[in-house]
Amino acid sequence: MTANPGRFASSRRLLRPLFPLAFLLLLQFLIAAAPNPDRLAAAEALLKSPTLDFPQALQARALYEEELASAPGPAGLLARLARVNFILGDLAATGQRENFYHSGLTAAERLAREQPGNVAGPYWTALNLCGLAAAGGPLQGRKLLPRILENLHRALALDETYDQAGAHRVLGRIYFEAPRWPLSVGDLQKSRRHLEAAVRLAPDVSTNHLYLAETLLKLNDRSQARRELEQVLTATRHAIQPRGLQEDQQEARRLLEEFKVK
Repeated sequence: MTANPGRFASSRRLLRPLFPLAFLLLLQFLIAAAPNPDRLAAAEALLKSPTLDFPQALQARALYEEELASAPGPAGLLARLARVNFILGDLAATGQRENFYHSGLTAAERLAREQPGNVAGPYWTALNLCGLAAAGGPLQGRKLLPRILENLHRALALDETYDQAGAHRVLGRIYFEAPRWPLSVGDLQKSRRHLEAAVRLAPDVSTNHLYLAETLLKLNDRSQARRELEQVLTATRHAIQPRGLQEDQQEARRLLEEFKVK
């Protein structure tokens, strides 16, 4: 059987007009799926506002959700969604907070499944679980504590510098606030070690210094606590949101005033 060149030539003529159409369709898909830097920049600008409030954070979340619907690689967006939902939970009225923490947890857990080597997955899982623990009360806190610790230690192993040494900061605060063994995991020496690491890794963050100062006061190391409180007053950023810097500095001034009385 001999080939029929005319038949193949005819097929090529039929297919030729499809190639430009396929290229145009692919180009349209890539344009639609490409990250929109303007949208991301607008969301980040809202979250960096010195007067960040609930409506602004809600607007930032909407921008991230729009971007996630069109972006082909959502890992960074999932981390941003987990973070903004945590912030919204912090800013929301009582009774609304848990919904945001659950949304943040969903995004963080998805990220942890899809990219187990990405520190943002376990870190924001832990923080949104902390939010749920705080909103749910002591019983809920005890129930969620093992998962919180597991995810924080996983984040620590992946990148201890992430979010201004966030895993060290949160672990240090948990060991400060929790009742001591055998009731819970409270341990002031562990708190001190983690918070000293946080201060070393992110010295410009007010919350790292404030938390360390409060732990040092519990340990009766007043001279070092005073130095940490003074560092709060010269810090340039807050751990989570800009407005928190002023709140940290206000608390540091209050504690320094107590030194004058005692």
